[in-house]
Amino acid sequence: MKILHIISSLEIGGAQRLLSDLLPIQKRQGLDVSLLVLKTENTDFTRKVQKARIPIISLNVKSFRNPMIAFKIRKIIKQYDVVHAHLVHSLYLCSLAARGLNVKLVYTEHSTSNNRRGKWFMRPIEIFIYSRYAKLIGISQQTQDMLQEWLQSKDERFVVINNGVDTQRFASIKKTVIPKSLIMVSRFASSKDQETVIRAMRNIDSEAIVRFVGNGENLEHCKHVAKECGVEDRVHFLGARSDVAELISESYIGIQSSNWEGFGLTAVEIMACGKPVIASNVDGLKQVVDGAGIIFEKGNSENLAENIKLLLENKDFYGVVSERCRKRALKYDIYNMANQYSNVYREVIPVKEIMRYEH
Repeated sequence: MKILHIISSLEIGGAQRLLSDLLPIQKRQGLDVSLLVLKTENTDFTRKVQKARIPIISLNVKSFRNPMIAFKIRKIIKQYDVVHAHLVHSLYLCSLAARGLNVKLVYTEHSTSNNRRGKWFMRPIEIFIYSRYAKLIGISQQTQDMLQEWLQSKDERFVVINNGVDTQRFASIKKTVIPKSLIMVSRFASSKDQETVIRAMRNIDSEAIVRFVGNGENLEHCKHVAKECGVEDRVHFLGARSDVAELISESYIGIQSSNWEGFGLTAVEIMACGKPVIASNVDGLKQVVDGAGIIFEKGNSENLAENIKLLLENKDFYGVVSERCRKRALKYDIYNMANQYSNVYREVIPVKEIMRYEH
């Protein structure tokens, strides 16, 4: 079975990280898998896919709004049994490109929120776009619920497959822990909220530091906030890194502060390392962390600081939360996720040749 994944780019992001982990596993499952990238990005994710010897087709587009891209995609997808799209540009372009073709489309919804859903005239357009897809996968129950509400449909095409990480790999990394060190791994984008973390630093132990991993359009603003709060010497901006697992392993506490979130992949990575995670109470993320890590009120830096201090000052509580997080991470193992994706492909095109990868 020939599978083609399509994504806008391999820049730093949760969907991109998921794909770079998933594709090598799918190859080992026996799937003939390839990746179509609309815009070329030479990132660690790109290199990881290349290292696994998975073919990457790049259209190197200048603008996603060029309708001619759909014709280029149409010529390519004719060669595949299943085309699996990720993120909005691929969603639209694949739907248009596949009209009249005998190719099965699958789409993974990676977020609970987007700007399109705030515009009434977008609903009929999106109902039309999504109608071409044989399966619509939500990365969490909340993601699926919100998509169903938006599309006004609950038919058999919808399925939930929780995101996953290589829990054994993260658990196996052991680094010397930097005392009182916090870490947040996220793009500096509107969906993330590094600013609240920076403001919380004013109210916790002066020896504590926070390290931010990632780049993005809000980076310079956050640097300004750190200086404004007088904590710039305790806030470290590391940029995009390829050693995220190692950085998490040597950190004392992980934080995931988001304004909205489809799932919370980084939170699972933190928990898989056996670290306690503090996460904002937003749909998608809250359901992954609640009952294991600690939930704080979105945007409330004082509430976040209180929870950080609780973990820094109470070693027994720290140990309890760490163990709960480690156990919770096992629920989101990437090999289970890969098998569920294989089942979806079987449903749209039943074949006996798909091997289940037993981890």
